[in-house]
Amino acid sequence: MPGAGATAGAGAAFRDGWRREVRFLRGSAWDLALVSWIPLLLLALVAVQFAAGVPRALPIAVVDLDGGGIARELTRRLDAAPGLRVVARPADMAAAQRLVRASRAYAVVLIPRDTERTVLRGESADLTVFYNASYATASGAALRDVGAVVQAHAARLATELGAAAAPGAIRPPPIAAHTTILFNPQGSYELQLVALLHPALLHLLFMVAVASALGRELRDGSIGQWLAARPRTDAAAAVAGKIAVYLAIFMAWGVVATGYLAGLRGWPILGSPMMLLCGYAAMYLAYAGVTVLVTAITLSMGKALSAAGLYAGASFAFAGAIFPIESASLFARLWSALLPYTAFAKLLAEQWMMGAPAWVSMPQLAIMLAFLLVGVAVGLPRYIAAAARPVVWGRR
Repeated sequence: MPGAGATAGAGAAFRDGWRREVRFLRGSAWDLALVSWIPLLLLALVAVQFAAGVPRALPIAVVDLDGGGIARELTRRLDAAPGLRVVARPADMAAAQRLVRASRAYAVVLIPRDTERTVLRGESADLTVFYNASYATASGAALRDVGAVVQAHAARLATELGAAAAPGAIRPPPIAAHTTILFNPQGSYELQLVALLHPALLHLLFMVAVASALGRELRDGSIGQWLAARPRTDAAAAVAGKIAVYLAIFMAWGVVATGYLAGLRGWPILGSPMMLLCGYAAMYLAYAGVTVLVTAITLSMGKALSAAGLYAGASFAFAGAIFPIESASLFARLWSALLPYTAFAKLLAEQWMMGAPAWVSMPQLAIMLAFLLVGVAVGLPRYIAAAARPVVWGRR
């Protein structure tokens, strides 16, 4: 049966490619490090940096020009808030600005004169919060916590003054807005950032490892002995076997990264864990396809590695998960669409944090697998053809 023979040949070629790469890793300490302790070290560094979850004790300054009891109580409440710490109470705004410029405070709360008198008359007193947008994340968190403290204190004052005043003297506002956080209600930077940074690091290392594995055969001139005598189908299976080693290793790292956040840190996966792991597999396959394409175009290990670092290294910034991509330039939006990690970041948010049904994330899987199909269809024939072209071997 010709079909059975071809299948057996492809299977043997796949196993040969697998064993070939495993033998190389056993004999190369640094290449083995790239897939063993280096990923562990990077994952651990990211995990430790964001283990606190949410910012605590962010330094702020309070300029109290009123000096009344309401202002003192508000200052005390600001200092008691878990996310804030009143580090200074300067006498004027000039002194407060010096604190901000010295990076000793992220925000300044200005309590104007006659604040208490205005409140006791039943009118609204205006406080001003200045924050340093140069440190957007920290200042934004401080601003949010200051707003929450002021709002809570204002509600308490309204209740107390309303009980003491004549009927109708103090009225609640006719319209009030209540904000409800739908996902990640704790505002945890650990869940938001670690869940994204871990796969960002892993897919970068994966692409570098695959580019090294494929480019090394060209650089050393061993691609001819490895693939030239094989039928095209067997040659493709041998390349797949070589790449599959790294797919298996980095899928294991994906499980470790997911298990750390979901199991050890207690951030539950609200959607489908299986869909999330399928997303990891599709992301790796997508970057495998891109790597095959880049290596086949350049036919150079050095250029393929450089392209891998540029392409995969830019994924986190252009994925739209942290920095909004909708209002970015046309180039940024196009570059984001050309990154498989963009689709993975959407799938991760849908399945881990939003609890979306599995079918909602199917388009993201399809997008990532499209990268694999295009990369293999265009790049693999050219890479296999290089096995019969000694003129392209030996490039750095």
